[in-house]
Order: sequence, then C-alpha cells, then structure tokens
Amino acid sequence: MLETFLQIFFTVVAPIFVLVGVGVVLERRFNLDINTLSKLNFYVFVPALIFVAIIQSEIDWSAMAVVAVFQVVLIFALLFLNRGVTKAIALPRGPAAAFLMGTIFCNSGNFGIPLVRLAFPENPDVAVSYQAIQVMVQNFLTFTLGLLIVGHGRMRVRDSLTRTLQLPFVYVIVAALILKSFDVPVTRWPVIWEPISHAAGGLVAVALVTLGVQVAKTPRATRRGALTAASIMRLVAAPVVAFALVRLFGISGMLGRLLVIAAAGPAAVNTVLVGLEYDNEPEFAASVVFYTTILSALSVAATVFFARSFM
Repeated sequence: MLETFLQIFFTVVAPIFVLVGVGVVLERRFNLDINTLSKLNFYVFVPALIFVAIIQSEIDWSAMAVVAVFQVVLIFALLFLNRGVTKAIALPRGPAAAFLMGTIFCNSGNFGIPLVRLAFPENPDVAVSYQAIQVMVQNFLTFTLGLLIVGHGRMRVRDSLTRTLQLPFVYVIVAALILKSFDVPVTRWPVIWEPISHAAGGLVAVALVTLGVQVAKTPRATRRGALTAASIMRLVAAPVVAFALVRLFGISGMLGRLLVIAAAGPAAVNTVLVGLEYDNEPEFAASVVFYTTILSALSVAATVFFARSFM
C-alpha cells in the first residue's frame, strides 16, 4: 500500500510541485510580473488546451451534463457545510466570507487541468474535457455566487453575469462543442490547428510555474485558527463530500474518480482577486491559497490513491 501511494506521489503529484517550485525560485530571483503570466494563462494557454482536448476527445454529452450538475451541487453542499463551520468558530462577517470563498472554490484551472492530465494518463483529453466543464462552472459561480458572498449583496446580478461573459474560455468551450457536434474538420486546417496545438502544449508548464510565482508572492499566515479550519475543509472535507455525492448519484468509473480527485485541489486564486476588489480580507484569502496549495501535495496524493484503490 505504501509503495502504491509513493508511486502515485512521484508520478502524479511530484511533477506538479517541481514546476511550482521552479516558479517560486524564478520569482525570488527575478521578481516576475504575475499579471502578465496570469493573462498568458487566462487568454492563451488554458483556452487552447481546453479547445484541443474537446476537439480530440470522444464527447459524451450526458457525462458533460452530469459534470456540470455535479459541480453546482458540490459547491452548494460545501457552502452549506462551511457556513456551519464559520458559525462554529465565530468568524466575523468579512473573514467568514473569505473563508467560504477559499473552501467552496478550488483551483480547477492552473492546478486542476495539469492534475487530471497526470492522474488519467490513459485518456488525458477526455479528462481535460470533463475538467473544462468544471472550470467553467467554478468560474461562473465565483463571479456570481462568490461576488454576492463577498460583496454582501452590493453586486447586481447583471454585473456578475457581465464579469462571467468576459471569461474567454466560456466562448472557447461553446465553440469547441459546436465544432465537435457538427464534425467540422478543424484538425485539417494547419493555420488554425497548429498554433492552437502548440499553445495547448505549453499549458501545464506555464500554468504551474505561474502558480509557483503566485505562491511566492503570497503573504504568510493570518488568523491561524481559521486558516487551519479552512485548509481542512478545502483539502479533506471537499473530496469527502464529493465522494459522498458520487455515491449518491451513482457515478462510477473514470468520471467518478475524476470528480473526487478534482475536488481535492487547493483554493482558487480568483478568490484572492475577489477579496482585493471588495477589500474583504485579501491577506487571509491569500493565506488560504498559499497553505492549501502547499498542503495539497499530500492531500491530493492521498485522494488519488483512494480513488484508484476503492472506486
């Protein structure tokens, strides 16, 4: 059993954190511009990989729908659970909002996409296609539900939807699904396919180096008690809840394992951006991202081990 766990750690988790470590070293040596790196990921590499994965994979429309519904149910289940935790530890309103953001939303893009590619080497395009739907749902709810949580009702629904419609991968996913459904031979158009394929190939390295730069820039711990609780809820409770929902909905096979593994990711960096915009405990939000990212080296390995052994 220990041998299997170590094999998972060194083949799935260690490659992720080697590149994260490269980002940390580069940031400390050169003080990189995180905004430029984030924009490259957001507008080039993530959309390109999602597009390629959807075009190359065998689309199971019912499975796509299951992923979307599951992600919504999981987020609201975590919201309900973590509201109880914030009350139990008596967090004030501002820190409670940051706590909720850090525990219900995970890093499904920069961390999640490389994770599922490494966790499912036998069919990485299908894994990324499923993960793309989770990325879309996570970001949609971050900039709608999340803005309402942190903004305390100050953000109008129309403004939240406008933010969501500015996300490039929303259109990439829709375009790829349409092209795939009509069997448009995009792969035979080198002037389009080749540059997109090259950009897609750079995602894993660039995204993880960017995550390392973000980690290196993050302020250290604030509100240690709440931070410990947030880390437990994000890295332990979230995959446990995901597993319970997978069993409840009768989801099996690769899709069931992927939904549980993806739920074990660290807190989403977007939660810090929302906290900064509303001046709502951004340092605490950044601390949650930092420590859940570091601790996820063990929790993700344990989750992958569990999913492969018992699902």
